[in-house]
Amino acid sequence: MKNTISVLILQTVVMLTIQAQPVSNYTYKLNNGITIKTERCWNQVWIQQSYATMNKEDKTSPLTVNIRALGDLISGSEFKLQSAGKEIKMQGAAPGTYDLLLNFKLSGKPGTLSFIVGNIVIKPQTKTIVSVTLYDYQILIEEKQTSLNGLAQYESLVNRCKSHTVQDTYFGIPTFYEKGKHDKAISPDKTDGNTKGKIKPGAYDMLISIGISSQTHKVWLENFQPKADMSYKVSVNLNAGGIVYTGGNKDVKGMLLYPAGTSGKQTGKPEPVKNLETISYDNITIANCCSPGTYDVLLRFAKDSKFEWRKNVSITTGTRTEVK
Repeated sequence: MKNTISVLILQTVVMLTIQAQPVSNYTYKLNNGITIKTERCWNQVWIQQSYATMNKEDKTSPLTVNIRALGDLISGSEFKLQSAGKEIKMQGAAPGTYDLLLNFKLSGKPGTLSFIVGNIVIKPQTKTIVSVTLYDYQILIEEKQTSLNGLAQYESLVNRCKSHTVQDTYFGIPTFYEKGKHDKAISPDKTDGNTKGKIKPGAYDMLISIGISSQTHKVWLENFQPKADMSYKVSVNLNAGGIVYTGGNKDVKGMLLYPAGTSGKQTGKPEPVKNLETISYDNITIANCCSPGTYDVLLRFAKDSKFEWRKNVSITTGTRTEVK
């Protein structure tokens, strides 16, 4: 039985579990047959499981799932409780350890996103609350019929978020491969710069490479099948936030981002922690793309190898965060 995900307001004290919930079988697929896969990207799933006491008279489901998607990605969701791959009825589910299958309807190009969360524990006379935060890139494909002498036309765009679609800093460089074979790229028939061109109709795996600071994000559109005399505009919405230095000190030349709490573990004078660095920026007076989250920001000064921490800087999808 499918269940609509709802939010339950609890008036009891909730205790967090210390057990981890693994995520598996992550599948992002469009209805046109394209499967989205990523490498070195920011997409994540955060899971938190907690518990609250249920009264003996309470006959509601022992499981509640709260969903939060960052940015524009999904328009609906549902879940199923499973044991050994078989669906378990929610009402009256016996105490034990289960899997949770989550299915989401995409808000952009029609399609679905799904994954399984493991180690869901139901206890006697206890409400299990599973909180899911989902962050991924939204893929939009605009198709238009046109006269191309039998070829297909393509264009790649990168949007920082829904409210910022100006192609001024970040670009997606498309590369085509034979479907299922990623060892040798296929040259397009014609190119127009790095992001546009024309190619013969067929079945391809299309790689879009996006450079952000020193990172290269790789978004695969597997089984992309362009048709003759059709134009395809592929947009990748990063659902990201922006971070910019506005402190006015011209000696500040860089920002290095770390997980929140990193600065508190450091003794002595502030300095970089190479193995924990999330991303860094040298051009700090523009709104650089950044994944949502909370960071400790290390400011790098030009003189005397000086550094200063700015703690607990919050980055939100679709907003600009100023560091001073």
